Amino acid sequence: MNHFKCYAMTVVLLACTHLGQAMAASSFIVMLYPHDELADTSDEQLRKGYVQPWLDEMRQITQHSIEVIFQRNVAGVTDIAYWQSSPENTLKTFRQTAPAPEYGKALLLTRNGFGPLDGPEAGTVAGLASRLYPYGVASLTTYTALAHELGHLMGATHEAAELRYNPWICETYVYPERHPLRSNCYRYSDANRATIAEHLDRMLSE
Repeated sequence: MNHFKCYAMTVVLLACTHLGQAMAASSFIVMLYPHDELADTSDEQLRKGYVQPWLDEMRQITQHSIEVIFQRNVAGVTDIAYWQSSPENTLKTFRQTAPAPEYGKALLLTRNGFGPLDGPEAGTVAGLASRLYPYGVASLTTYTALAHELGHLMGATHEAAELRYNPWICETYVYPERHPLRSNCYRYSDANRATIAEHLDRMLSE
């Protein structure tokens, strides 16, 4: 059985590009970079299917306003040949080429999973992010990969994720592996919620 995997890795990433202080003080900015292969998928479709459930959950966690900005057709960023590289190299390329807001996060969105097509785990990695840093990559292979990787960027961990019941057994965001017999909770665990709230309070008060 093929399970899509999401990993968090610890590396040093540097944020670049500075937003105006007024915006930084009031909003958490999420920059989404849909890959050029998603030209047939509109921003509205992405927002409805992948972003809005995450925003609904975030409203249960924080009072800070959240602004989601789509950036398309950015040379060197939205045309990364991710199917030719390891997930780690794809993330490295993305963080070296994409600007991230000082008070926010940046995420590359792709249609398929990560991993070289000629490798043993071709396309099986649904996303990758470095905990508490600005950059991540996520595929549309699951409806939760975007929220999973954004969770890592806000401090959420696999260890604090959990299975719940709604009433069927479901996986909270950031649960380590998707299983086809489990549904999505479309929420973070209580422990990860607390971590995320603390991270946003600290980041937006600086």
